[in-house]
Amino acid sequence: MSRLERAHYQAERAHRQFDAVEPEHRLVARTLEQQWEQALAAAAQLQAEHARFMAEQPVPLSAAEREAIRRLACDIPALWHAPTTSAADRQAIIRQLVERVVVTVQGESERVEVQVHWIGGSSTQATLIRPVARLDQLSYYPQLMARVAALHAQGEEAPAIARMLNAEGWRPAKRCETFNAAMVRTLQLRQGLRSRQSADSGAIERAPGEWTFTELALRLNIPQPTLYRWLRRGRLQGRQVIHADHPLWLIQADELELAKLRASRTSPRTWA
Repeated sequence: MSRLERAHYQAERAHRQFDAVEPEHRLVARTLEQQWEQALAAAAQLQAEHARFMAEQPVPLSAAEREAIRRLACDIPALWHAPTTSAADRQAIIRQLVERVVVTVQGESERVEVQVHWIGGSSTQATLIRPVARLDQLSYYPQLMARVAALHAQGEEAPAIARMLNAEGWRPAKRCETFNAAMVRTLQLRQGLRSRQSADSGAIERAPGEWTFTELALRLNIPQPTLYRWLRRGRLQGRQVIHADHPLWLIQADELELAKLRASRTSPRTWA
């Protein structure tokens, strides 16, 4: 017998006892009446608690809803891609399916090995590509350098080499989707290969401590787009000259400034 049923039984029993008392036995009747009222109050309190408890319970699922849940449980991809599935729902699904995820970066390269351990013991492996800051962090950097040297040996200039690299599917580091001539010149200079333009730039009249963007990028191992951005923001000082009918920047950087630039590169938040 539940508490609610027991309370109703006690209230009814007290009522019967009160009715069974003769009217002339008023003292006994008052005592039984108090017991009856207490039993009625206890039964009413339990009835209210039971009503609150039932109101807090989830609505029972219908047979059709239970069947839909069973069907979705057998087709997780459909549940995952359903338009009604929210991001929070997907997180809940992952917590029910995945035990742990192990991520391993191959050195400083762009390649990331991911191993997903599923509930039940099976696992899945995949290789992801992450953005990296420098060309020399790329896993295929040696092959890239060899390809640039081979195209240079064929007499190709930097703009043509950049177009060939892009057509062949080579990809640079972050911020850029394709190679450009400036990147190629940097790769050439790192191998001691001088293009016609870089060789001619050595004949430019310049003040002490002036560098072209290509020379400065090679000296500091900083991507040229970063140096361009610093110039636009006033972090670098320079002047433009006309060389071979084209404008060319000469950046002023003595040894002290070179040290500051290296520090800014290793601690980018300082400049930010």
